[in-house]
Amino acid sequence: MLLTVSCTIYCYNEITFVSAILINCIIFAKIVKKDDMQWSKSQKTAVLLLIITFSIPSYAQHRYKFTSKGVLSAGMIVPHSKNLDSIAKGMVLGGEVAFEWAAQSKNRWQQFWHFPNVGIGVGFVNLGNNRLLGNAIYAYPYISIPLFTVKHIDINLKFGAGLSYVTKTWNDADTLSGIDASTANSAFSFPLNCYLTSSVNFEYLLTDRIAIIGDLGYAHMSNGSFRNPNFGVNMGYVHLGAIYKFRLHNPNLSYNPAYNLPFDFEGKIVASGFSREIHYNDHKSFFVGSLHAGLTLPIVGWYALGGGVDLFYDGAFTKRPSDENPMFKRYKIDEDKFSNKIRFGISVNNEFIMGRLTGIVDFGIYLYDPIRNAYPQDNLNRGIFYKYNLKKEDGWNYTRFALRYRVYDNFVVQAGIKTHGYIAEMLEIGVGYLLPFARPKYDSLKKSSKAYRLFRYDYKEPPAYPTPWVE
Repeated sequence: MLLTVSCTIYCYNEITFVSAILINCIIFAKIVKKDDMQWSKSQKTAVLLLIITFSIPSYAQHRYKFTSKGVLSAGMIVPHSKNLDSIAKGMVLGGEVAFEWAAQSKNRWQQFWHFPNVGIGVGFVNLGNNRLLGNAIYAYPYISIPLFTVKHIDINLKFGAGLSYVTKTWNDADTLSGIDASTANSAFSFPLNCYLTSSVNFEYLLTDRIAIIGDLGYAHMSNGSFRNPNFGVNMGYVHLGAIYKFRLHNPNLSYNPAYNLPFDFEGKIVASGFSREIHYNDHKSFFVGSLHAGLTLPIVGWYALGGGVDLFYDGAFTKRPSDENPMFKRYKIDEDKFSNKIRFGISVNNEFIMGRLTGIVDFGIYLYDPIRNAYPQDNLNRGIFYKYNLKKEDGWNYTRFALRYRVYDNFVVQAGIKTHGYIAEMLEIGVGYLLPFARPKYDSLKKSSKAYRLFRYDYKEPPAYPTPWVE
């Protein structure tokens, strides 16, 4: 009997099959324990919810071109400093509205991501401490990637990056009588900040056009050490609201297996620069810059993996402690010389490709880093890898989070942030050039004609196979 029920449920789809496994596990556990098969109240509730969820008749889900959203938001700041632990005590409450439009099916990157929606969100939150943290207004573009759909339930993965404006900064706190963790605001020293968010999104269809939605997500706001202090805030949040879909849209959402990325491997060179403060008592900014050269191989149509080298310049590594700021003792640098301001590293490069836009996550280690021994501890003679306290030292590794946009042909602009763990070191705004290489793959060509050649994005040859998609 149990096997018959399992097979019947399995026939619906993969999601129902998972539910069947959960139900059977509960029953099996009871059998193993040789209990009397009387289910507890919580088990009955869980099974009842499963039955209700998969028994409600589903609506015919048409595709709509546009979606409007409105949600209420509640969350908490996750403290990562003594100051935030003292002042971030209240709930983070607010709301958000968003406008979304569906994939048009004409760009091949959309099929690699299962035809995602893209949108723009605008929100307002109170950060839980009116006197010290105030409020934040944010706006960001995002992509919503479908994970799976079962009847009237959609589950999506959402990523966004934009800007936020905060109403309270370090300068608004009372620091005249000294710096105190309970009265200062080390989260923000500049009103304008980056806003990064990711979440799992749930949609429950009520009618063909109206749905209840919820998000379980995480957000970060900071200025990337453009001004200090800059601990920023990390927030876990829950959204609950509704959406309305309009304008019927019937794109061709068939997967075309003939499509793949138009190159075999890709080199890239990106030069970036910006400025940063290393400590608020310096009362000055320093130029920072980087030069990245890398090579990546496409693993699938939406992801490429590779490696690269990074050269960094940080003008903040002057003599430390300085005569102007003797109280800042994180570093111990005896001379103001050029060699102290240079770092060199190698990195693993991860690229998430969405047409002209690419998301970048790099993980690197320093091969040359004069700052690894420039700390107050005596007799430091460290190698490439060593133990360190991130609150007191930069460490031997770095991470880069960036967005790159192909403006014209192989020319790109890139914006990102370099971090040591959860601590932002500097923003990177730059330009670059892509060097994708491809070779013909037709068997009829001579071997000498199959040499690699530089691929030009905006000078494509027509594909040798019919396809409904056009870039």
